[in-house]
Amino acid sequence: MIRVVLVDDEPMVAELNRIYVERVPDFKVVAITRSAEEGLQALQAQPVDLLLLDIFMAGQTGLDLMAEIRRLSLDVDVIFVTAARDARTIGRALKLGAVDYLIKPFEFERLQQALEGYRATHRMVRTGQSLSQTELDAALTRRPREAPGEAGLPKGLDRATLTRVCQAILDLAGEVPWFRSEELVSQVGISRVSVRKYLEFLCDRKVLRMEPGYGGMGRPVHRYCLQGAQREELRRFL
Repeated sequence: MIRVVLVDDEPMVAELNRIYVERVPDFKVVAITRSAEEGLQALQAQPVDLLLLDIFMAGQTGLDLMAEIRRLSLDVDVIFVTAARDARTIGRALKLGAVDYLIKPFEFERLQQALEGYRATHRMVRTGQSLSQTELDAALTRRPREAPGEAGLPKGLDRATLTRVCQAILDLAGEVPWFRSEELVSQVGISRVSVRKYLEFLCDRKVLRMEPGYGGMGRPVHRYCLQGAQREELRRFL
């Protein structure tokens, strides 16, 4: 089992990331912390293999924590999960030895790829056996090749329209979580059939819940629900 610590000062984001991590076989979140200081304490209190680390936090940043990890020679790998996207910050993270870097918002598939790649490398380096160049190359090149933000979108859906649909859902849901696809058509500017394709995608991802129903003349009139942690997951598409 690969033991993971999450460091993120937004509780709902941290909980969503925990759910994501534990969807991937062989990963277990052993602690969730809200600051660099708490993260360091968690690393020193128990064996940890992987740290999922935000950068922007009150007090010390994620980069400060990683620098301290290196100074103390703690045996833990780091994947940054952050909204920081400037080249200087990314370069600093990579120089400190981050094994991957995910820019928020991201899709589950991107995190899954990062974790599966890490799992393969983690197993490889702990075998204690000699490796061929071919085996090493295969492990080191396990990186996603999709364009950022496009991984996981079915054919016929595009990122810009999905963003508009998600924003419209957030605007509609408000204090009343239920809405109908027809309410999105005018706001998004696409056909009802197209809107439903995006809603089906979000239902498949468990971001929305659909309740079937029927209107006049037996015409299907489905309702969709957005509530709780689903709101934060939906914001990942914005």
